[in-house]
Order: sequence, then C-alpha cells, then structure tokens
Amino acid sequence: MDRAIGSEAAAARSAPAAIVADIAGLAARHKVEGDRLRQLPPALAEAFQRHDVYRLILPRDLGGGDVDPLDYLDLVEKVARVDGSTAWNLAIGAGSGLYVGYLPVERSRPMVADVSSCIAGAYAPFGHGEIVDGGYRVSGHWGWASGAAQARWMVFGFRVAAQDGTDETPPEIRQALAPREAFHVLDTWHANGLRGTGSTEYEVDDLFVPSDMTFRVFLDKPKHPAPVFRLPGAFFGSAVASVALGIGHGATEGLKQLAVVKGRAKGGASGGNPLRQQAYAHYAVAKAEALVESAKLYLDDAIEAIWCSILAGREIEPAQRERARRACVQAAEASAEAVDLCCRAAGGHALFESQPFGRALRDVRAAIAQITLQRSAMEDAGRAAFGLEPLSPVF
Repeated sequence: MDRAIGSEAAAARSAPAAIVADIAGLAARHKVEGDRLRQLPPALAEAFQRHDVYRLILPRDLGGGDVDPLDYLDLVEKVARVDGSTAWNLAIGAGSGLYVGYLPVERSRPMVADVSSCIAGAYAPFGHGEIVDGGYRVSGHWGWASGAAQARWMVFGFRVAAQDGTDETPPEIRQALAPREAFHVLDTWHANGLRGTGSTEYEVDDLFVPSDMTFRVFLDKPKHPAPVFRLPGAFFGSAVASVALGIGHGATEGLKQLAVVKGRAKGGASGGNPLRQQAYAHYAVAKAEALVESAKLYLDDAIEAIWCSILAGREIEPAQRERARRACVQAAEASAEAVDLCCRAAGGHALFESQPFGRALRDVRAAIAQITLQRSAMEDAGRAAFGLEPLSPVF
C-alpha cells in the first residue's frame, strides 16, 4: 500500500459515514463472492486498507484514526445490516488493534506503521509455552482467526506450567503477538454461517516469543497511556454483539421490502391476503424492530458509561462491567429472536437465496456462538449480581 492510499485513508477514517457508505456498498455487491472464497473478497480487503480500518480506533500517535468507540460500534452495526461477514471482519480487524497497547511502544509503533497492520487470531490459551532465556517457546493449534488471509500479525494465547513442579499451582495464561509468516495457516473454514470471514485455524511448533511480546490481555496494565487501551473485555463482546444487531436490523428491513412487492399465495391459510395486510407480519416487524432497537440502546448506554469513566480517569466499577456483559448477551439474543420473527413472517419466501432471510438466520446464529455472547457470559453477570466471583478472568 503506497503513501497516496495512506493519505486517502487518513482523510476517510475521520468520516465514519463515508466508510459505511463505501464498505456497505461493496459488501452488497461482493457478499456472494465472499461466501465462495470463504474470506474477505479482494475488493473489500482493498477497501479496508483504503479506509485504514485496522488502525481505526488506535490513538493518533500510533498512526490511528482515534475514532470514538461508540462511533466504531455504530459503524460495525450499519455494515452488518448489509453483510454480517464483512461487518465481522471489520469488528475484529479494528478491535484487535487494542492488543498493541499492551506492548512497549518501541515494539507497537512499527507493527502498526501502515494501513496493512491487520491482527488476527484467538487470545484463548490453546497453546503451551515453556519459559526459556529471554522469553517463551510456544507450540499450539488455534482457531477462529477471522481475517487471517489479510493478517500481518497473529495473536495467540498459551498456558505456562507452574515452575514449582506441583499440580496445585494453576498455569499462567498469557497472550502474544508474532508475524503471520511464523504460523501454518490451515484451510479449515467450511462454515454454515459468516462464511466470508475466513475464521480459519492456525498452528505453530516451538516458536520463540520474546518476553516483551507477551501480555495478559484485559488484565495487565496497558503500556500505552491512551484511554482506548483501558477498555475491558466487554468491549470486545460489544463489537461482535453489534454485528448481531446489524443482522437483526437487516432482517427487519428485508421483511418491510418483501411486504411491498410480495403477497401470499391465494387459497393459503392467510386467505390470500398480501403480506403487508397480515396481522402476524405486523406484529413480527414491530416486535423485531423493538428487540433490536432497545438492545442497541442498552448496549450503547452500557459501553458509554464505561468509556466516560475511563475518560474521567476513574476505575471501571464492577457494576459497570456486569451491566456491559448483560447488554452484550441481550443484544445477541434479541437479534436472533428478531431474525427468527422475520423469517417466520416471510414464510416460504425466506427459503429463497434472492431474499436476505436465510443468510441472516445463518449469520446471526454463527455470531451468537462467539464465547462472549453465549449463555455462560450472562451467567457470569448473574454470579456477580449474587456477589460471587465471575468465572471469566477477563470479566
């Protein structure tokens, strides 16, 4: 990517509305291609760099766009109305930039020096690390590397066995960043939903990782002072929840468009009434919109409260973390319910690939399978409400 495109990106990233218009338009034209390729299509991969997506929320001293976290979530949600896979790669691609805040600045700055600085991978500790002089030797196999085809860096979690030789001491969990070329990226993403995300698997054997390239995400104190790096783990959940919200909103729009041009087959149980005249369709579209709109307001309010605390220099309160976790899962579950309502109201039309409902159903179910949106995350919020310690270490 040359400097001319870099300058264009610097202008574009200050206008999220322009990013939405361009990327959503491209997503509408290329989402079927993304399904076939099982990764981000070339036209969208180029647009991500043109709009400097991977540095969107990073501070300006790291070359970032310094976009407000709430504007970022809104951008993700609007793109997801058109295509969940594109929005998922946008959410993960921009959000993963937060990892570099845990590295020494002399390490992080060259890593994000240009618009191609995509990070992919999983911070779950699926790897095994051994302490060696100057760092760790890590081996492992990871999955869910959304955007791996575009990545220059991979994030990976690993466990380090206790050095006291006993089983009583739990292993230390760490994350690290290393160049993509150090890993064997596998072709395993043959999925039913979010097909165009390229969320494939990767592995490495006996990789040396310097100590200062490792960290404990959402647990360590960030080494960069920018407020954005103090966002908690729930912020990652809010990004993928925003994808689900956008998919839900897109399904409601699809139902309204269908009602304009389609009717029911004559002689059916509905008596041949056009879709726009059916009481169930009226209920479905209104209920679906209420679910998505209220869930988005709740999620945005929870994240905004955390962001205001960070900007004011205050510690994030446990109640704020609890509320954000609830809001993420609520957004996901409400979105899935909204899509279900729209699919049922669409009837047989939902079966056709020319309609958005089948894709929405597959994609929203794939989105809510993400660990931060599962029932266990809501249960953790319930544990906290009862005064118990959450099970997630990054609550």
